[in-house]
Amino acid sequence: MYDTNLVLGGKEFTSRLIVGTGKYSSMDVMRDAHEASGTEIITVAVRRVSLPSGESILDYIDTKRYTLLPNTAGCYTADEAVRTCYLAREAGLGEMVKLEVMGDPRTLLPDAQGLVQAANTLAREGFTVMPYTNEDP
Repeated sequence: MYDTNLVLGGKEFTSRLIVGTGKYSSMDVMRDAHEASGTEIITVAVRRVSLPSGESILDYIDTKRYTLLPNTAGCYTADEAVRTCYLAREAGLGEMVKLEVMGDPRTLLPDAQGLVQAANTLAREGFTVMPYTNEDP
């Protein structure tokens, strides 16, 4: 048990668990899993968010209760990841992002150089960047 809260992007959280939105059998199962987990942060692949027409994954997430952590899943270049973060910010998903730049589509290992390049750009632009990388970038 931790004796201090987690602080990310200037916000304080009592839970250190970050839960995603992928791989659930249904949106209802996803919503129930989030509630049962006790998480306060939910990571959302920006590419899965439908704006403003049609059903959206955001219809199943209480954005007053949870902090959204948009991620750049599926981005294979630094430029693509940066653009995706700009889109997330413009869509109102926030400036705290989980940054992913994939280097290998089979293993999903990150492109460390692209990740660092994108992180530098986003940090200069005021984003709070949580990079997804391996132990030796």
